Amino acid sequence: MRPVIGITCAWSEETRDESKESGYYFAGKPYIKAIYENGGIPLLIPPELTENNIDNDVDAILRKLDGIVFSGGGNTKKIPPHEHPTLEAQQPKRYNFEKKLMLGAWERDIPVLGICRGHQMIAEVFGGTLLEENIKGHKEDIPKNEKCHETLIKKDSYIYKIIKKDNWCTNSYHIQAVDVVPNGFKATVHAEDGIIEGIEALNKNFFVGLQFHPEELLPDDENSRLIFQKLIAEAQREAQKKVMLLNLVPL
Repeated sequence: MRPVIGITCAWSEETRDESKESGYYFAGKPYIKAIYENGGIPLLIPPELTENNIDNDVDAILRKLDGIVFSGGGNTKKIPPHEHPTLEAQQPKRYNFEKKLMLGAWERDIPVLGICRGHQMIAEVFGGTLLEENIKGHKEDIPKNEKCHETLIKKDSYIYKIIKKDNWCTNSYHIQAVDVVPNGFKATVHAEDGIIEGIEALNKNFFVGLQFHPEELLPDDENSRLIFQKLIAEAQREAQKKVMLLNLVPL
């Protein structure tokens, strides 16, 4: 049975400066393909929840999921180009929902992959910080499936154990970056200029953030394929645990 992998969505009102609550929630098709073609069932999760019910709603969502991808994108147009406050200040509705979802996944040991903004979410939610100024040389005006810079991977890292390489040529589409890594995590992937490109939890089976977009590099990039296959494998174990627990419950 394929495990169910939730994929978080951006909201057009927070990203396109719409004047009223309308528009749409969205996630790029490559996220969906990356999950499905590597053995999972993708399920989009919009942040359409009310504050008075959010804890119960998030709990119900988490019971249905075996893994979660916290997606990127959704850069708000409401923030001036050289002013980048916290992710919460930029997109409060999406942030508050995803924070609850992320903390719940942590408590339940649900496998998590944070991509680009999702990678930054992991850092911020668990007590880290982002750089206050724009970075240069990491937002490329080229197709998203084209690689543009090398990253260096620490050999004592979980990511190295997955791809078995100490370098990874990746794409790059960001102007913000992680500055301080939160307690319980370590930075294990860096660009050649020192920018943090990957973080991972120290005591979880799979709780990983990547600043770049591995879903866009598929199907041609072997490293990206291995990352998604590992996420699906860990999610499959989560699904099997749920089945075992159900079988232990007396009728």
